[in-house]
Formats: sequence, C-alpha cells, structure tokens
Amino acid sequence: MLPVHERLAELYNISCRRKLTLAEAAEQLHCLQVNAKYCWEMACLNNEALLAAATNDSAWLQDIRSLMEELRLTGKHAKRK
Repeated sequence: MLPVHERLAELYNISCRRKLTLAEAAEQLHCLQVNAKYCWEMACLNNEALLAAATNDSAWLQDIRSLMEELRLTGKHAKRK
C-alpha cells in the first residue's frame, strides 16, 4: 500500500466525522487523482502480462512483473525503451 492510499483512508475517516476543510478536500482530490493514475497503470500492466503469458513470452512477462513490483512499491515505474 502506498502512502497516498493511507492518507486517502484517513481523509475518508475524517469525512465520516465532520466536513473536510478546503485544504483537506483539495488533498483528497489530489489523492484520488494519484490513485486513479496508479490503478490505470496497474491495469495496463496486468493486460500486458496477460498478453505476454498468452504468447508464452517469458522475458516480456518478467519485465512486466518487475515493472508491476516497482509500481506497487513506489507508485511509479521506469519508462520502457
């Protein structure tokens, strides 16, 4: 889990108790945008992994798995050549 996900959960819990301040609402929106980008990138990598597995391309699959792990740990992955 990324820090942005922890903060998003925290902001949600705060919003259950009271209305968010303008700064908190802006932070929540930013967290949602980061989360959407993360989910999109992970979905793209998952689709590529399925294609690599279906074509029995183990080198490609390993590269994709490496990118997925990097994305899981850091929220970003290296650009491919």
